[in-house]
Amino acid sequence: MAWTSIKAIVATVALCSLLAGCTTGRFDGSRAPDPGKALIVGSITEGYLTQPHGLMVHIRKVAERYTTVPLATLGAEDDEPSPNRLGNLFMYEVPAGSYEIYQWNYRFYRGETQPRPNPIIFKVKAGETAYIGDFSANALTFCLYNVNNADTTVPALKHKYPVLEGRIVENLSAQTAFEPWPDSDARDNGRGLCKF
Repeated sequence: MAWTSIKAIVATVALCSLLAGCTTGRFDGSRAPDPGKALIVGSITEGYLTQPHGLMVHIRKVAERYTTVPLATLGAEDDEPSPNRLGNLFMYEVPAGSYEIYQWNYRFYRGETQPRPNPIIFKVKAGETAYIGDFSANALTFCLYNVNNADTTVPALKHKYPVLEGRIVENLSAQTAFEPWPDSDARDNGRGLCKF
């Protein structure tokens, strides 16, 4: 009996150690950025009629399945002044390398990301600050968009995060922008609902 409980404790500690540090937390800029890492910045916003549904965009480091960057509208500050939109400007400090935007969903819907013909991959270098776009979706079309609004978003990011002042922000939206991306709740299964 004692041996079983010791094995359970060891397994729990090992699992916690394995999971710790796998998900990159938001970087608040309260310290200087690590020059050996990159900063990725942008925004995520969801539109809704009555209540937010928890838009989540999932990014992972290529070939390192467990190094992830979770973008989310719920549980973060609201930088969106509209009563029917919830969103925030984000900044993450990540190891240099290639990253894939591989999935998106709503926390309070069961829809699944529709497969993409080509992966959405971008690369960041150590010491770089990279704008990866403005992600947005709404619960009417169930389509995710990523567009280049760097002209307005980057100044807003520099205002929110003073650590960005004086830093050159590389615009990677040419690598990260994509056609509207439906999920399985899109009523026409991606045949045009995302196009208007």
